[in-house]
This record gives sequence, structure tokens and C-alpha cells, in this order.
Amino acid sequence: MTTKRKIRLVLLAAALTAAMAMTACSDNNGNAGNGGAQNNGTPQNEAPQQDNGQTDDGGQTELKEGSGIYIGQIDPHSIEIEVGGTPVVFQLGEGVADVLEGLNPNDPVQFKYTEQPVEGDDTLKVLTITELSRAEGAGAGEDAARLPETKELDVELEGMPEKREATKAVGSGYAIYVFPQFTFDPETNRMSMNVDSNYYVDIEKLPAGYDPDEIRNAGEAWVKEGAGTVEEWTGDRIYKQMQGASLYLTGQKTGLTRTFVVETIDGADYALKFNQPQGEASEGFLPLAFASVNSIVNTSR
Repeated sequence: MTTKRKIRLVLLAAALTAAMAMTACSDNNGNAGNGGAQNNGTPQNEAPQQDNGQTDDGGQTELKEGSGIYIGQIDPHSIEIEVGGTPVVFQLGEGVADVLEGLNPNDPVQFKYTEQPVEGDDTLKVLTITELSRAEGAGAGEDAARLPETKELDVELEGMPEKREATKAVGSGYAIYVFPQFTFDPETNRMSMNVDSNYYVDIEKLPAGYDPDEIRNAGEAWVKEGAGTVEEWTGDRIYKQMQGASLYLTGQKTGLTRTFVVETIDGADYALKFNQPQGEASEGFLPLAFASVNSIVNTSR
């Protein structure tokens, strides 16, 4: 392995550790998705302990589990998988290369892997996949025509939980269930309120290998353009319906609140823009909009 290659591997291994730390926090707190708003306090260059870890016969190597989006093969010995929006390099264990023939770029995958210290620095890890398979179900891409036309969604209005019926609409690579108070435009991927179209959510399914910094910068610019200010919320400040978000930016001025969210839904990452004027519809807008976006089902790879 060349020096340049080794440096790249080390940096990406550290990135995976940060992403997996967020996943562990999300799992331990019952939150969905691989992008919790906080990590669990584990240093970013150390892998968090996993409840489902196993140990080999020598008692030395812990087997961990992960999931992500397959990007492609780098060389005969390594591949890239997007984990939490970050491309990460994994070495291929014995027999794993045979699985690659059945995978396509952007396929959702699940895998087991080991971490080994990089020689000379025990805080950095080499990540080696021992088992790899395409993830069926979440993120695998459903046939929109086979999804039910209506679905009851949980929503909380004025502090009272209830179920409301929503109708299927199909966007760019996903289906979403929309309440009667909204209209969905499949051309623009915008869901807006019937009473006032200035209450809207723009939905973008992010591609595999997207640049998280680029998405953050775009979100900050959009929020600031409308609201004049922008701040990032984490932890309990985020509405409970969106606490699986990996990024939550918001800003407010007189008459308008803008919120930009990146969230993993059904195995894929989405950028969501919530535009909320201050008016009669404000109280019901976010609870209904949150429930709808969380109903998203991926319909294409």
C-alpha cells in the first residue's frame, strides 16, 4: 500500500468512527436513522462499543455491524461505502470480493467488519469487511405502484397524539404520504399547504457520495437568505419527530421561520427545507409536515 493510499485510508477510517458513534447514540436512545444529533461521547478516533459485537476465537478482534450506500470498488482489495453521508474505505476480507458482482453503485448494503490499529498509532483503525450483502427492505427501492394508496400517520396536534389518513404521492425517487391540507408537486418536489402556499417543504433526495459540507453551506445560505440569521440545533432542542436528523439549521425573523434538515429516511439521506410564515396555519404546519416527510419510502436507487 502506498503512503498516499495509507493516509487516505486512515482519514476515512476516522470519519467512519465518527459516523458510527452517531449511529450507536441513535440506537441506544431509540432514535431512527444513522444521523443522530449527538454522539455518545466516544472520541472520534476510537470505535464505540457495540452491543452486537462478537469476538473471534483468539479473543482479540471484535466483529461490528454497519450499513450504508455502496459507492464502488477502488481496487481489487478495497471498496467505498457511504456511511452517514461520508465515503469510507474498507478493506475486503477473504471471500468478500465475490459478493461485489451482485452489487451496483447506490445499492444499500449491510456489512460486518473489524477494526485493527494502524501500525505506529493505536488510535487509528484499518476497517476490514468480513461479510457484505445488499440490504433488502429499507432503502432498497420499492415499486411505488405496489404501495398502498392511503396510510394512517401518527401526528401530534396541540399536544394530543392522533392518527390521520394521508394519500400517496410520488416524487423523484421516493413516495410520500400527504395530508388533505397539503398539495404535492412532483415536478418541483414541493409539498405546500392549500390555505397558503408560502407554507411549504422542499424535498431533495441526496445522491450517494454527496459532500456534507457543501450541503451544510447550501442550507445555511438558504436559511439566512430568508430569516437573516441561522443557528444549528442539537439534542433536545430539535423537535422529537426529527431527532434522527444529522443536521438541523433554523433561523427566524418577524413573520418567517426557516428550517433546513438533513435526515436519513428509509435508508437514504434527504435535504428538507421548511418555510413557515407566521400566520393562522403556523400551529399545524410543522407537525403535519414532519409526519409526512417521515413517511417517505424510497422507490428507486
